[in-house]
Amino acid sequence: MVDSSLLKTLCLSSSLVVTACVADPAGDTAGDLVPTPVDHTAVHMLPLHTPGAVADVAPPGAHLTNFGGPTLQNIQVAPLFWNSNVQFQINLNWLYADVPLSPLWDLLAQYGLGHGSGRAGAVDTRAAANISDRTVQTEVLNQINAGRLPPPTANTYYPVHFPPGMSITAPDGSRSCVVFCAYHGTFQVQSGGTVFNVNYGVIPDQGGTCAGGCGADPQRVNNLTSVSSHELVEAATDPAVGLATVIGPPLAWYDPNNGEIGDICNGQQGTTTIGNGRIYTIQLEFSNAVNNCVAR
Repeated sequence: MVDSSLLKTLCLSSSLVVTACVADPAGDTAGDLVPTPVDHTAVHMLPLHTPGAVADVAPPGAHLTNFGGPTLQNIQVAPLFWNSNVQFQINLNWLYADVPLSPLWDLLAQYGLGHGSGRAGAVDTRAAANISDRTVQTEVLNQINAGRLPPPTANTYYPVHFPPGMSITAPDGSRSCVVFCAYHGTFQVQSGGTVFNVNYGVIPDQGGTCAGGCGADPQRVNNLTSVSSHELVEAATDPAVGLATVIGPPLAWYDPNNGEIGDICNGQQGTTTIGNGRIYTIQLEFSNAVNNCVAR
């Protein structure tokens, strides 16, 4: 039986097996990674919100508890751009290289996370059709097996970005920019009898019907970096949320009443400044240490 409180923030549509193997398959000689026989179809959504209804502070009683699941202790970000029409690719490449070294990331030390890194995104050639989450998973795996994305490790996160006008349907039937702004999830693959978690994110273009419901900044690029940072930090602090069926492992840092670190601060935007002088609009994240939503 799935805990009803978990259903507030998890979209569960099948029976899942909890596996937390996160070894590095780079040295495996058994061939390509292939999907596991068990169908993992759960994702953790960032819902659209009503413009002007964003809270100024964290909800009373918010607190993240470590339930013992894995974290991405030194995140390695490997973006995938669906095709060359994805907007703001340069900004996103900078974001994923810079934010894991930023003051925003420093606040994650209280959750046992250190600095990470990001690589330039791989640009795919997929058509801008309306697609399902399963298509996203399949393409991430195809790009890994083709060597255009690195193999999954204990720290890898694959955010997938889409061009304007595309609609992505989540496993429960929810559609991008109608119900959700973005999400992150987990699917599992195997090679040589070993199972690996693949932690990925789905980040639609933040124009169109996403505009206004996914960030209040007048610049679309800033709402995009804010939503992307929400998924980035949640993927680091609670990567295997997509495999969870109860309040317990493989959940990592999670609040049973309010969700993940970014959910507690949904829509609250701030900035973080990098040593190289670049400034990013990001979503504030919850700090247990100060009991509020902060940017550092």
